[in-house]
Amino acid sequence: MSEPHHELEFIVVGVVQGDAFSVIGRNGDALIRVGDVFDAVMRYKPRRTADELAAPPEREIVKPASIRVIGVEAFGRSLKALGEGMTGRLTVEGEGIEYLGPGWILGRQGEPTNGVAQHSESAQYVTNP
Repeated sequence: MSEPHHELEFIVVGVVQGDAFSVIGRNGDALIRVGDVFDAVMRYKPRRTADELAAPPEREIVKPASIRVIGVEAFGRSLKALGEGMTGRLTVEGEGIEYLGPGWILGRQGEPTNGVAQHSESAQYVTNP
């Protein structure tokens, strides 16, 4: 029996601009690794009623992008990957970062990740230089 596929998704709650562009938020159900590329920036349609909350979220706005993860941080440390459901900071580059802000979601346009989500224990610490 095969395990379910999970979409690569990062919910943005804040943006940090400096020498590099970073987003702060929460990872979805798939491991996000340095080098991963998001091809969409999206928002979900607001859900206000009990029926709407019971239904799966619907994408309301999807903007094409090509945003590459060049750094991952969590718990004050640099990581090679951000595990499922973890909060952290992604340093990103590429086309479409101008759309990013609180409430937007980095994702892929309907494509599941290339495999099954892995456990966050596989995220390893990297020593900061």
